[in-house]
Amino acid sequence: MSTTIVLADTNVISEFVKKTPDARVMQWLRSVELMAISTITLEEAHFGLAWQPNTRKLALFNALVEQLHAVYPISPTIAQRAGTMRGQFQAQGMGRSAPDMLIAATAMEHQLVLATRNVRDFMGCGVQVVNPFDE
Repeated sequence: MSTTIVLADTNVISEFVKKTPDARVMQWLRSVELMAISTITLEEAHFGLAWQPNTRKLALFNALVEQLHAVYPISPTIAQRAGTMRGQFQAQGMGRSAPDMLIAATAMEHQLVLATRNVRDFMGCGVQVVNPFDE
């Protein structure tokens, strides 16, 4: 039996550093064996922390990153898959963001479960999605 690795979207990671995190998310976290993030989430978190500096949140975020199973980089294969998905959605009149498609492609490439509050952003991407805010 293999261990499930969860790829956490930025909105899930940001919940962990809040003064009062959502109780459902914290309960869900206890059930997660291995958690990872994309370099996209790393960038988005550092953008937010630089835009609105908070030393407590930065320290908590850095400690969390140290505990992660992995920080997955964007490989050429992931970039190509994300671009193809985004183009296919656009051709159907459904705009999707590059960061979201890169995160979805990362989950696909590494066969990960994607944890996000924004389930609709990933519908039709072919990845298993869980919403810890609804658990």
